[in-house]
Amino acid sequence: MTVPLDLNLREDYVDPNLEFIVNYNKTLEKDAKLSRLNEKFFEDKMAELDAFCPIREEAYFFTRLRLHELLLLCAANYANNFEFSAVGDLMFNPRLILIHIKGCHDPVIKERHTPLTAQFIDKAGSHIGVIDWLKKETTLEIREKPLIPHSFELLKNSGFISKGYLDSAQSRAIRIADLSAFLSCGGFEERLAFDQWLKSASQNDQSLMASKFIRLDWKLFWEAGSLINDLFYESRKSSPPGKELSPSKSTVPSISSNQVHASSGVLG
Repeated sequence: MTVPLDLNLREDYVDPNLEFIVNYNKTLEKDAKLSRLNEKFFEDKMAELDAFCPIREEAYFFTRLRLHELLLLCAANYANNFEFSAVGDLMFNPRLILIHIKGCHDPVIKERHTPLTAQFIDKAGSHIGVIDWLKKETTLEIREKPLIPHSFELLKNSGFISKGYLDSAQSRAIRIADLSAFLSCGGFEERLAFDQWLKSASQNDQSLMASKFIRLDWKLFWEAGSLINDLFYESRKSSPPGKELSPSKSTVPSISSNQVHASSGVLG
């Protein structure tokens, strides 16, 4: 089992980048509980990480990878518990959409959980009329993507994260979306109703449903912590006090290219 991050830094030299990233990851590990994970938590943690500059790129992106793992775990837990709206917010529903209206200087912020036809019902007397007005008079700008696509895009463009991990993350995101859609189309609105139905379901139906739900695997989250651990042990050996650390892709621990599924558990 991978142990939590604990670098036991020398008292005579603590690089500011190292001190911040170690403390950040220690706090992240303490908060890595499903009851604490939600969209605001992730927004706050991402803002905290991005506000600290400069950070070694390797450390930054491996920490970002840990955040992405928590995002997937959170979304999977939501899907397993029929929280379809929460899944949608993390995966599909943009956090900020600006509506540019012809003749208006300032854009209008879309109400996130309100259909455009309801938000602008005063622009026409009917649903169809609002749709026609929107087509002719407005353009939409997605200013902030949902967190999972936003996080995935950042990792994909980083140059530090292997295709094997990216394929695994994408596959798991698709499975979460598929589970949410499957349960929603099945007419189940809450876990209690589903559990009651399952008690009287056939063995085949029970087996089918069991295969759809997602086992929450934290292994990659902890293994990414070990990558950060190894990275900074190496930096301490090669960087004397006062010497600036410079990222080098040739020495960055990489995620194994043969990793195709979260349960394979191979990082570095």
